[in-house]
This record gives sequence, C-alpha cells and structure tokens, in this order.
Amino acid sequence: MIQGTESLATEDHHLWGFGQLRYIHNKGNLYEANGVNKTPFSLNKPDLKKQETFILSRLRIGLRGKLDNENTINYFILTEFGENGITNPIGYRQHNYVTDISVTLRYMPINIRLGQYKYPGSEEGFMARFTSPFIQFTTVSDQLMLERYISPQVVNGTIYLGLPVHSVGAYRDSGIQLFQQVNLNKTSSISYAYMYGLGAGLQMNNVNDSHPTHYFYSAYEKILGNVKGYNTESFKFYGWYQKGKRKLLDELYDRTRYGIGLTYYDGSIRVESEYMRGNGMIYTGAKDTNSNPSDNEWQFEIEADNNNKADGYYIAATYKLKPHIEAIARYDEYRRMKNVSTKKRIIKNTTIGFSYKFEGLNRIDFNYTFSNAYAPYNTTAQYILNNTGDIARIQLTWVYK
Repeated sequence: MIQGTESLATEDHHLWGFGQLRYIHNKGNLYEANGVNKTPFSLNKPDLKKQETFILSRLRIGLRGKLDNENTINYFILTEFGENGITNPIGYRQHNYVTDISVTLRYMPINIRLGQYKYPGSEEGFMARFTSPFIQFTTVSDQLMLERYISPQVVNGTIYLGLPVHSVGAYRDSGIQLFQQVNLNKTSSISYAYMYGLGAGLQMNNVNDSHPTHYFYSAYEKILGNVKGYNTESFKFYGWYQKGKRKLLDELYDRTRYGIGLTYYDGSIRVESEYMRGNGMIYTGAKDTNSNPSDNEWQFEIEADNNNKADGYYIAATYKLKPHIEAIARYDEYRRMKNVSTKKRIIKNTTIGFSYKFEGLNRIDFNYTFSNAYAPYNTTAQYILNNTGDIARIQLTWVYK
C-alpha cells in the first residue's frame, strides 16, 4: 500500500530520493589455490576487488504521485545510480538504472498495479533501504531471495557457472498485481496481494519460455500508535509464497520460496523476525575462474536442481536509548544445500551497532558483524571457510523528500 498507492492529500507529482555513502572493512583472510581465489566472502561487494572500500552504495531518485483529481490512477518511478548489484554485479557494468516503473489503477474494490516493482514477499526485501539501520542484507535474504541471472559458461549436470547477464533481481519483477488492505476495525486490518510476474527481475523480458512466477502475500496488522509509514507503531504477522520456473540454456527448473515473519514496534523498541525456505535454483556464491593470481574473474554459481534445499532466519531488534540514538542487534543464520551433506554450508552472523539520527531518516549507522561459516561434512571446505572474518561497516544515509 505504501509503495503502490497515494493518499488523496498527496501532491500530484512528488520528487524524492536518497543517497548512502558506505565504508566497509572486511577482516577476512584471502586464500588462493593454484592462483584461484577461494574466499570471495573476504572481499567487499559489489565487485569483489578490495577488503577496504568507500563507495556511494546507493543513489536513488524517484518520482511518484497521482494522474487524476479523483486519485484513481497512481504512478511510481525509481532510478539507481549507485555502486551495487543493480549497476555493477561482481564487476560487470550493467548500466541498468530504472528499478521501478509502475501504474496503479484504483477504480475497483481491489487495486491493480502494472509494471516493474517490488514483488510481494520477504519483509527484508520489501523494506525501503533508507529506513533500515542494518547496512547489509542477512545472508539468507542475500543468497536465497536476491536472484542472480547468468549466461552459463560451464555446466556440470545441474550446476551452472556463468557471467552476470543482467542486474541482480533486487527483489523486483515485472507483471500485474492485485492487492488491497481490508480494515477489520479502527486499529486492525488484513492486507493481501497476488502478483503474476515474468520471473525476470529487472529485465522486463520473457526469459523463462513464458512460464510465469506466482507471488502470494497476506498479513494481519494491529496499529498501536498514530505514526505512519516505516515508523508505524504496530504488531504485524505475515506470510508469503512464490513459485515459478527459471530457464538456464535449454532447461527449465522450478524455483520455490516461502516464509513467515512478524514485526513489532512501540516507539522505543522494534523487533523483526522472519523465517524463509527455498527449493531449487540455490545460489552458491561467486567463483574465481581465472588461474592468474593477480587477476580475479568472478562468475556466479547456481545449483539448479529442483531437489536442492536451503532455509534460514533472522531476528533483529533496535532500542531507542535517546531521541537521536538507537542501539541495534541482529542474529541471522543460513543453511544452504541441506540435501547434499558434502555441499551443506551453515553461515551465522551476529551484528551489533548503533544509529545516530540527525533529522528524520537522515543518520549515520555503524554495524559490526561477527561472521562464522561451517561445512560440517567437508573438511576441505571448512579449511577455506575458516578464513571468514568480521566486517565493520559505517553508512551515511541522506533522504530527500
């Protein structure tokens, strides 16, 4: 409702945007075997070139509003000019700048949205990035939900390794969505959504032989205060489900994702937690394909088999210490390739830090992440994973509204 509709009092056309400057210090160790870098997790995204970086991670400019006096046609446009997986996945410049472009029709009892936009799904992916004090996505969200689209260079059974053919999916798709919020009383509501999408991320193209992806979402929310938007004081419980097919070369594979979660915010403390599970099309990381020790050539690897499984969860909390200072903490865990013992990986992260707000959503966030990774049935892989290190991040967020 926040992203797809406008209130009657809204300006006809509203220019907005935000920028985020980010410093990252990755304390992991680098390990090479025969000139091939085995530790992409010890290098910083998006290009995996350095362990210490200072980048403009996001610079987004948007325009949204209504196209008629009756507020029956709303629109939403958002662009991206920062350095991230949308514009520069593992160092391959995509020059893809339009992340959202949609129109919502509100003539009927149910809203109809057409175009390219965030699909109904995980709360972490759905959330506007300028609102969160947690600088990096959880591993389960980054690896299980944030899709990579590749042009396969090497195929070994159902394992595909290839260069990025486009931007990461950015928790978005193109298609048509039906959604609405139904008020149960003055403080409680149920919201629901269904989207018929292409399953192509930001490509806005038929890349899966006309096989659609179906997205379902439903939530119950009880309002506890008067503030709206991200800072709505409320309790919310939600669930979502996605199912579609993905094409790699001439083969089609199933991709299924689903999850449940809750959020609670009373003005001083915020708690967010979510469990996600997926079958098929499991992303297993970036791989160096160049044996020259001085030159890393990264490609994405996908374990496409329909029987492959992964799941994970996170629980996050923020607490307002003073009007402008919040303490933050988050634990997230991701279990990848659970169905194949030698390929099973478990990643555990604990993030602590604080957020200092200058005014509104303008702030500085500091995150320190204690990272650990395990290969319980593979001693060779565990030797490599032992190079995982802690990561310090500082980010300045500036919002123009």
